[in-house]
Amino acid sequence: MESCEVPFSHIEEGITDPALKKIDEIYGAADMLSIENAIKHQRNLWLLAFFGTSITFFFLIYDEAEIHWLIFACVVIIFLLFYLNKMAHKTDTHRKYVEYRVLAETLRVHYFLTIAGIKDYTSIILPWFTKKGAPWINEILLSLPQTDTTEKREILDCWIIDQKEYHKSALIKSTKNNEKNDKFTQRALIITLATYFIALFFEIYMMTNASGEINIDIFGAVLNVFQSVGAMVGYDQVDMIRSILKIVIGSMSAFTLFVGSYYGKMSLANEIEDHRRMSMLYEKAENEVMERGETNDLIISLAHEFLIENGIWYAYQSKNMPDLTLE
Repeated sequence: MESCEVPFSHIEEGITDPALKKIDEIYGAADMLSIENAIKHQRNLWLLAFFGTSITFFFLIYDEAEIHWLIFACVVIIFLLFYLNKMAHKTDTHRKYVEYRVLAETLRVHYFLTIAGIKDYTSIILPWFTKKGAPWINEILLSLPQTDTTEKREILDCWIIDQKEYHKSALIKSTKNNEKNDKFTQRALIITLATYFIALFFEIYMMTNASGEINIDIFGAVLNVFQSVGAMVGYDQVDMIRSILKIVIGSMSAFTLFVGSYYGKMSLANEIEDHRRMSMLYEKAENEVMERGETNDLIISLAHEFLIENGIWYAYQSKNMPDLTLE
């Protein structure tokens, strides 16, 4: 909390009760620290994915184009990758991002249970996985001051509807990111398949061409470029074309590796399902409030379901630690 310099976010504005202000203060710090570490974690994922893919690409050029000095670039990047991976684990941004987010969302639930007149209940319904995985979160819950007020407030607008709208908008954002991931993968697949077919037709042409040479009139001026470049690196025209086809196919595989290493660590499919379930949960709770009012059983049930979903998010996000990718 002492390291946070910008203003905290708030569960609600204009809080006057000292106990509720304390909950809101810790929530704001946890929310901010989670966001800051999430940004750093995503940067680490991007760097590890980018340089891991660069090794694959440079070695491919080294092997196929026989640009021998690229092996030095590969070795330098390997050392850089080990350094980045070490720093990612040393700064512990992934764990901080995940656990601070779980703390923030748990405090949000605790706050709304408190203003609804249901005190000291969050720790009881906190999932076992959360208590076991991050026991310090439960310790914070148990150490929070208790409010003296007996006033019970409605939470329909400030919690249920607000969170329903949040999960709907987050669902759209996660879906767009997932579609972007699928689009990149599909384009790489199309280019790879097209290159395979080009290679097939090229080899058929070479098999049926008795001279074993390429007819410039058939393939056009682009072959003159291949011939010039091939002469520079000691390749004849045919070997140059084969190398280029191999490099294109290998590059698409490297690109797919990058997409999987970066977007794959975001668990987008899980996030989409989470946001869909949560928006449905809050919509169901809203309808029940409209029919029966804000009963304690309904509010406790909603809080329990939310904390379970929060625990599920914690479980699968805990597996997305940054790691080395060398292929």
